[in-house]
Amino acid sequence: MVREEFYASRYYKDCADEPRFDVVASLVRELRSDGNRLLDVGCGDGSFTTVLKEAGSFREAYGVEIAVEAVEAAQEKGIQAIRLDIEEAPLPFDEGFFDLVYCGEVIEHVFNPDFLLDEVRRVLDPKGVCIITTPNMAGWPSRIALLLGFQPYPTAVSPHHESAGKLFIRGSEGQWGHIRIFTLRAFKELIALHHFDIVRLQGCPITVNSHLPFMASGLVTTLDRLLSKRPSLAGRIIAVLKKE
Repeated sequence: MVREEFYASRYYKDCADEPRFDVVASLVRELRSDGNRLLDVGCGDGSFTTVLKEAGSFREAYGVEIAVEAVEAAQEKGIQAIRLDIEEAPLPFDEGFFDLVYCGEVIEHVFNPDFLLDEVRRVLDPKGVCIITTPNMAGWPSRIALLLGFQPYPTAVSPHHESAGKLFIRGSEGQWGHIRIFTLRAFKELIALHHFDIVRLQGCPITVNSHLPFMASGLVTTLDRLLSKRPSLAGRIIAVLKKE
């Protein structure tokens, strides 16, 4: 139930100001697939799924999500959403069914990312693409935090006290649900082991949420935008994948 409550809170409308959404939507516009099928793994309430559907001119949009109320909300938006726990059940679709699979901020939340990647590959059309976004354990903020003896930002030691041990962070950021946290090197190696090619890789800025003074927060935001141009240092990784 705790996991379901966590996923129910991951609605696009609550975090639409995160830079990754604009980046992913722009990628989908570039990868226009002439309006076939889209799958959003971890679709939340379907708000961002509808953005992707419009960006890629897809005829049909599907989603899978663990939280019941999120599935119902997505269905109300016209998304063919299904309640499913990707930890326990395969995707209920035929092989090669989708032209685009979007897996945004999901892979770090599952115990078995191998199962998730295998299922994504199975349902992806041979000419289709998969877009995955995930936090970077070795992003520049976490490197500094670790050097000073603080907890890396994409991790949390407690669901109730998420900021414990973190530098300049107070309150909750939603990191406590992260189970498998990747460095860029680990991500690339795992993707290759599952017979994907990375056709595009980029870093993405993050939303700075700290108790730093306003001017200091602005400097951190500017620095983050600059360093995010190098994926290995970025706080978030965005990858476009194709089958080998």
